[in-house]
Amino acid sequence: MIWLKSPTAKGKEFSWLTEQGSLTERLNKEFHDVEVDVIYEGKVSEEKSSYKREVIIKSHGQPMIFARTSLKDDDLNGTWSCVKKLGQQSLANILFKDTEIYRRSMLYQIIEPADALHIYLKSLDLVNQEIIWLRKSEWEKNGKTLLLIEVFLPNLFI
Repeated sequence: MIWLKSPTAKGKEFSWLTEQGSLTERLNKEFHDVEVDVIYEGKVSEEKSSYKREVIIKSHGQPMIFARTSLKDDDLNGTWSCVKKLGQQSLANILFKDTEIYRRSMLYQIIEPADALHIYLKSLDLVNQEIIWLRKSEWEKNGKTLLLIEVFLPNLFI
């Protein structure tokens, strides 16, 4: 899997992938209905000192974006403790409203049916055999990093 500095997608896909603001806010502007479903929140099994939060952002009941947040437990209990209080809210409520937080990087990738993440998304009934775009961004607050992966699901482009 190769990470790209700019996606090769065109049109609507390119516009969504390169959105610099909150995807949740954009969904709300374009579809007038957004819901965040937390599907997992807790420790990463392989790395006991890591935390992850997985959500599906829906519009009109249709899954549009899958997002996975990852960070170290120490950071979750310190600098990034605000993540624990999100509940069913979007991570954007923190990332775009706290002036101490900034995006360090953003990379893009296509995941194909054989990729582990694609297989996981298929097990959640979010995809079939489609090739799917995702982006990975690193966010920093007080020297501590949060990793965010956002997968753009097929319903977003229908």
